[in-house]
Amino acid sequence: MKEDGFIPDPLYDKIVKCMPIPSVEAIIVKDGKLLFLRRKNSPARRQWWFPGGRIRRGESVEEALLREVKEETGLTVTKYRLVNVYSRIFPERHDITIVYLCECDQEEVMLNSEHSEFKFFKELPEDIHPYLLKAIQDSGWKPLKDG
Repeated sequence: MKEDGFIPDPLYDKIVKCMPIPSVEAIIVKDGKLLFLRRKNSPARRQWWFPGGRIRRGESVEEALLREVKEETGLTVTKYRLVNVYSRIFPERHDITIVYLCECDQEEVMLNSEHSEFKFFKELPEDIHPYLLKAIQDSGWKPLKDG
């Protein structure tokens, strides 16, 4: 294992085949809109998803949340609250995901290499994954109304 608590990819690929992985995700709200990122990697490749990722050894859940949002979007989380904890089973892996509803202090998103694009949605994308829909419903977020 590297000093920063990050497991090298070859070892990580073996681990995900035999046990659930603890991770965090951020439902980011800005001006009533939700931020989604289009994933480049599995699981959920090419789908709109929340920023997030695995929790590193020695890192608290909250530290992982702040780090993942910063790494993937360049945004700094200013407020957050726990939504729920979910068991998410994909064909290639099983994640235990801790989801937070978050606010950030700026709008300018700077994607890292894990995502191809981002968008703030005032209504949910039609092809939203059921795992994300459940977390959004649990968060209490409601679409913006025109007017």
